[in-house]
This record gives sequence, C-alpha cells and structure tokens, in this order.
Amino acid sequence: MKIKYPCCCIGLCLFLVVCIHAAETKSSEGSSAVELCAYYVDENDFELHSLNGLKFLPDSDWVYPDSIVCEKGHVCSTFWETIFDVILPNNDTSHGFCDGLRIPHFAETKEIRHIAPIDEIELLQRRFFSKGRMPHAQEYFRKHYGEKLKGITTTGIESYDKIKLKHELNVKLVGECGPLVVDEYCISEKNGPELLETQFVDFLPVTKFTGIDCSKGYKVIKRLELDFGDYGEKIMGPYTESSVCKKTPAIRSNIRLPRYESIDLSNMASMRQKDLSPLYGKTIPVRWDAELQCGSSTIKKNGKYLIRIKGKCSEEEENIEHHEFSISSFSQAWPVSYEEDSCVVFSEEK
Repeated sequence: MKIKYPCCCIGLCLFLVVCIHAAETKSSEGSSAVELCAYYVDENDFELHSLNGLKFLPDSDWVYPDSIVCEKGHVCSTFWETIFDVILPNNDTSHGFCDGLRIPHFAETKEIRHIAPIDEIELLQRRFFSKGRMPHAQEYFRKHYGEKLKGITTTGIESYDKIKLKHELNVKLVGECGPLVVDEYCISEKNGPELLETQFVDFLPVTKFTGIDCSKGYKVIKRLELDFGDYGEKIMGPYTESSVCKKTPAIRSNIRLPRYESIDLSNMASMRQKDLSPLYGKTIPVRWDAELQCGSSTIKKNGKYLIRIKGKCSEEEENIEHHEFSISSFSQAWPVSYEEDSCVVFSEEK
C-alpha cells in the first residue's frame, strides 16, 4: 500500500499538467487576435493592414456539400475564398480583401464538380486587410488605438452563393502603420548581382495628387531610392511622363508607383565586390518621391516602404521568367489606353 500513494500522486500530477496545458492552449487560441494598423490616404480615406499572420481551423458546426452542380455556360468555381471584415467601434463594417481569389472558368456542359474540404483558414502577415472612407478618419481611429474589435470571416465559393460560412475572431487596432513590407526578393549572382521577386507581400499604400487642374497638360516625375546600408544606395529613375498634345488625357489622382520583378545591382561596385550574405533576411528601406507639374502649379509627394530579402535564390527561382520593366505600366494617364496614346510620352534617366 505504501507504494501505491506515490504512483497515485504521480498520476494526479500528470493529470493536472495535462489539464493546465489544455486550458492554456484553449485560452491561447481564444485570445489570438489579428493585429491591424491604420494608414491614412487623406483626412477621410483609410486603409487597414494586418501585422501578423493567423490560422484557424474550420468551425465544427460548418456544414457544406462535397460537390456542386455547374450549369452550362455559367461561371463555375470550386475554390474556397474568405473575406475578412472588421466591425468598427461605430458599428460600421470595413470590408476586407478576398483571400484565395482565383479566376473562375465557364462550364462547357452541365456537370457536377467536387469541392475539396476546408483544412484551415489563413490570414497572411503584412497583407492589405481593408479600406474605407469616413469623415475625419484619422481623428476617429486615434481615439481607438489599442482597442479590441470584432472581426468576421465569411468563407464561400464565388459562383455558388448558397455557402456562407462565418467565423468570429478578435481584432486589435494597434496604431498607425509604419513603413510596410510590400515585396520580397532573393539575391541572384548568376549574371551579376540581381534581386528577383519571389513574393508580392502587400499593396503599396495609396497616396494622392489632389487640388490641381491638369486640363492643359501635365508632367510627372517619379524617383525611388533603395538604401542597402553599408552596400550603398540604388537610385531607380527618375521616370518622366508628360502630355505633349493640346488634348490632355484624364489622369489618376492615386500615385502609381513602379513594382519590379527584378532589380539589377551590377552597377553598384560594393555589390560586386562584397559578400552579400549579410543582406539575407534583411528589410531594405525604399524612399520614393513623386512630383506633378500642371502649368505653373506643382505638387510634391514622398513616402517610404520596405522590401525584404529572403536569401540566396534557388535554382528554381532563378529560372522563373520575369517580364521586362515598362515605365508605361505605372502611368498616371487614364484610361489604360495610354500605351497607344501618342499624346503621352515616357522617358527614363539612367
């Protein structure tokens, strides 16, 4: 009998440890929150960006079919998509992005298509979450920094509106956004040092040209500067876009900044001469400047974002085809017919 008591004590202790661990795990899962920061386009327009990734399992009470009927000639998708919405303190809803978005195809015949089961829902880190407009948005949000809000995910299939699977999650508004990581690159030294894009991380925050009349012509100058610290700085541009006809195309107020699928670093002596491994895992500040000239009026805007260098490129990453950079791809002209509009010309200073 004397031997049984220690065994019982050990068993009881193990039982308590398991129970405590389970309670902590459940508490941890329940307290997980999506952290958001606020970016202000202007006084009234805002964007919310997520600062942390979050995964969760589908709710146990979700019920959905394992197949759907696709009608001939109708769009038919079988991919799961999730929309993340945030309930703001004033009970308005800030509608979020659609995660997992894919282009659906038309069904050529009436058919039954299989739907894969939902394994998990994932909110990616550093992802554009939602945007909205309200009077005095910046003043309003500052009063609610640090507060916990309610988030709602709606998972479904775009072409099949009978499935709407909802899940509530905690959201915390932590404050104003600093510079965001918008792109990820690897370093290739195959043909001289070069950055190759591996992942589009986030959307560039919106900045606007406002309060200026460009009906009689315009000129836009954009310039970017990448700061590699001890390795030096890389200047991209200036890129110039201007109208040369009396008939001026309408221009966008949102400043359109270039994104690069590849960045050549071979003209930087330090990049050719030094070991580049210290750059692996680092974030690189990118400062941009944009100037709009319309007649005698000029507006200047600037900002900063980050790019991330994941490491050395794999053989697969080096062999991915990258499109040639085009200045016209980030034109301010509207509509998109600027590429065939001889009234808009582009130049790049190298």
